[in-house]
Amino acid sequence: MTRKNKNIIIFILLILIIFSIIVTNLFIHFSKMQKLYDDKVIKKSNITYNYPYFDDDKDIYITNYLSTVDNNKIDNIKYIVNYLGDHIVVLFKLYKNDIIVDYKSIIFKDRLVTNIDSIITNQDEFMKVLKIYRDSNNLKISDAFLENGTKSYLFKDTELDMFLSNYDDKNSITLFRINYKEIEKYLNFPYHIDSKYQIMNDTIITTQKITPIDKNKKLVAFTFDDGPSVYTLEIAEVLEEFNANATFFMVGYNIKIRNSVVLDLYNKGFELGNHTIDHSRLTKFSCDKVKAKIEENNDLVINIINEKMKLFRPTYGALNIDIKPCIKYPIILWSVDSRDWESRNVESITYEVISNLQDGDIVLFHDLHKPTLDALKIILPLLYDDNFQVVSVSELFEAKDISLEDSKVYRKARINDNDINN
Repeated sequence: MTRKNKNIIIFILLILIIFSIIVTNLFIHFSKMQKLYDDKVIKKSNITYNYPYFDDDKDIYITNYLSTVDNNKIDNIKYIVNYLGDHIVVLFKLYKNDIIVDYKSIIFKDRLVTNIDSIITNQDEFMKVLKIYRDSNNLKISDAFLENGTKSYLFKDTELDMFLSNYDDKNSITLFRINYKEIEKYLNFPYHIDSKYQIMNDTIITTQKITPIDKNKKLVAFTFDDGPSVYTLEIAEVLEEFNANATFFMVGYNIKIRNSVVLDLYNKGFELGNHTIDHSRLTKFSCDKVKAKIEENNDLVINIINEKMKLFRPTYGALNIDIKPCIKYPIILWSVDSRDWESRNVESITYEVISNLQDGDIVLFHDLHKPTLDALKIILPLLYDDNFQVVSVSELFEAKDISLEDSKVYRKARINDNDINN
């Protein structure tokens, strides 16, 4: 064997040894991380408790907290753990019938419980940022509630989610999403900065849409069912290009996975409507069950925007004389069906709308499919060229001086041929 070959072999062996050392150290490191806590699940009094078990003093605080939870208000507890340098944050999510009814975060430094001051070091400045966020997003929260309400925290890669609640029957949970760039001077843990993020303006700005209604134009309401979906915010952007408003009738199982989309729609000023918790056909159920499916969905949205939905649309448009009195909301159907759910074709959707639309109509779309998004880009310019204005359902009826009443059905905003008494 030549000297050159020996050197190559020695070099390869050294590389293998170094690689083995690195892999071993990584394995030890991650093994230790995995052993920082164990996932525990216990059932007691029909409640499922999921919690992290640390095998040290932290468990005393966690156990004490779990023992204080009101068993009448929850049926499940889940958690998330954040590691922030020498801090550990445990966020508990409290559920009732698959709906989050409260949050609770516990902050530890080493083995001892601490408070948010040890992570965000200037609470006065932090409160100023929270107030700017509140005002710029038009959240109806008083200074006293913001300052004294219970706050829970989830630290993410580039932003902080703060959940504000009082955990009683009157006050809901409101989400504050604060980018670390807003408070980076006061952060006492490893974090990342989103370089593309623009700092909020400290001037009070309301992002709620105030659409000037021109009664000299032909007014129509656009409605979107079954979202929010991956296309919802893109649809909102297209509507905004034409200063058009709309009403989004949202279903609970999509609200649960896209809370942030709901908040964005609300902050942009679009109207949010109720489309049941699970998109079931209500005519199969008793009055109490119908109410439950509507109110469970309403509770989801209240938890996000601190405001209840005011309009309801039954799934499949299905109603009968038994359940209609049970629905204590104006019941909004439609007079023009885009049939986007059937065709999923841009040209067909466009034809169905343009060829049938009249002043006062309510149009049915679904924000689930891309052809609907693409069709809107064609429909809106055509309508605006023809002296139409697209508004929300509430704006349409207000402009037509028609009062919306609970348990009554509305298909269009034309008094002479409206079937509100059906």
